[in-house]
Amino acid sequence: MKEVSDESQIESIGRAIGARARWRIINVLKEKKQMTLSQLVKELKEWQFQVVHNHCRILQEEEIIDMWKEKGGYGERERLVVKLKRIPHVYIEEVE
Repeated sequence: MKEVSDESQIESIGRAIGARARWRIINVLKEKKQMTLSQLVKELKEWQFQVVHNHCRILQEEEIIDMWKEKGGYGERERLVVKLKRIPHVYIEEVE
């Protein structure tokens, strides 16, 4: 494993990891178009709910997905729904 001491390299690696994670979310939504956040977390088995939620918030800020609260039926809680709006042309940056 290569040791990284330069902060700019660390930041670049962090952005690339985040970009790959968000690209994975986009690929799931390309197939399903719209799903609840809980369903998305189940699809991405090894990820925690909060991690997926944070990546979805970033994708929403970038206007790639829509995310909104939807009321459940009688006795059910509100749930977050995510829907793919557009697919970015280039999303993953290169990591050296």
